[in-house]
Amino acid sequence: MLDRRNRRDRRGVLPPHVPVPMLVLSAFIVLGVILGYVFALRSLQGSNGELKRYFDAFLSGGVNKPFSARTLGETLLCYFRAPILAFLLGFASIGVIALPLLCACQGFLLSYSLFCFALSLGRGSFPLLLALFGIRLLAVLLCTLLLGNASLDKSRALLSLSLGGGGRGRAVSYGSAYWYRFGICCVCLLFAALLELWLAPQFLLLAAS
Repeated sequence: MLDRRNRRDRRGVLPPHVPVPMLVLSAFIVLGVILGYVFALRSLQGSNGELKRYFDAFLSGGVNKPFSARTLGETLLCYFRAPILAFLLGFASIGVIALPLLCACQGFLLSYSLFCFALSLGRGSFPLLLALFGIRLLAVLLCTLLLGNASLDKSRALLSLSLGGGGRGRAVSYGSAYWYRFGICCVCLLFAALLELWLAPQFLLLAAS
């Protein structure tokens, strides 16, 4: 009798289910990060110092580069493109395939850029890398993962509905939580982008000095 009660208590403490979609998307992000590191290492080995000269020119030019609408637009595009695409894929059954690929691609792009900088500029560039990539890595990957997790559930429901013959199956419902999550992520991404635009010039000045 006590054993049965203990087993029920343990089942109540454990999570009701393993978040498989989140684990799958996280695995693809990690895969993209690893591939980004490998390709960055190969690019550095085959560039014969060209990457180092390019980044030095980028840093020296970034100090005197004024803030502009183009800079703001490019930064917002880098922050919002993957999360918005992850959100929109929740309205299509193809998201079952496209969302893991999107996570892998986003992990690769951020990782490749980060490791190209890190391997070219050395350990002394850590504060600069933290300003240029730390905020972006945290905000973009986290929001993409959160939105992708919710979208993957919707895409799976749409796919099962399509494979069911398109009859009178129950329509996929997008509740308020789905839209609230998207709105909160957009606010966080906008704040992170503006924070990066403010911090990056400060650290570029520090690196140039």
